Amino acid sequence: MSVQIRTFPVGMLQVNCYVVWAPPSTAAAVIDPGDDAEEILAFLEQESLTAAAVLLTHAHVDHIGGVPGIARATGVPVYVHAEDVPLYTSPENALPPWVPAAVGLPKPVTAPPTIEGLTFDVLHTPGHTPGGVCFYFADDDLLISGDTLFAGSIGRTDLPGGDMATLMGSLQRVIADVPTDTVVYPGHGPTTTIGRERASNPYITMRVDRS
Repeated sequence: MSVQIRTFPVGMLQVNCYVVWAPPSTAAAVIDPGDDAEEILAFLEQESLTAAAVLLTHAHVDHIGGVPGIARATGVPVYVHAEDVPLYTSPENALPPWVPAAVGLPKPVTAPPTIEGLTFDVLHTPGHTPGGVCFYFADDDLLISGDTLFAGSIGRTDLPGGDMATLMGSLQRVIADVPTDTVVYPGHGPTTTIGRERASNPYITMRVDRS
């Protein structure tokens, strides 16, 4: 059966946290719980779902603020790409005055966990951060893009570890490799599709026109 996905805009910066599962399995991935852990946990209980893992598209603090609460309540592994572990563990990983540094983060794992019912690829898409990733569910034509790709825009690269040329290279690989009808669930803002972004996202059309 197709995956189910529930979106929670969380925290001061309205990060899109996603809960993803594939009935009849009740095992769920919690992706980018930036805040509001209690709301996410209440949803899992309401839907009789069991958190199997926390998956992070990257380690900026606005995407990880709810990790301690979920990890304490469930004991699940927290996945982050190896190149973002230094950011994940840094006490300077904060966005003052809006988002303070996360406290009580569990030790992460750097190998993607296996989650019953869910089949996905981890696409390394550095540029916004060194260890930024997208989670691609090919069987269901959906891509959870974090802050790599937004509807009509892309992630910023002016924070430590960001690099515009690297991000543009990551975007070009995603646009080339992922089918156009794939629905994109970004880290902020509304959903879109690869085809729509290929046709109208100015950061992508500029590169396509030049190639």
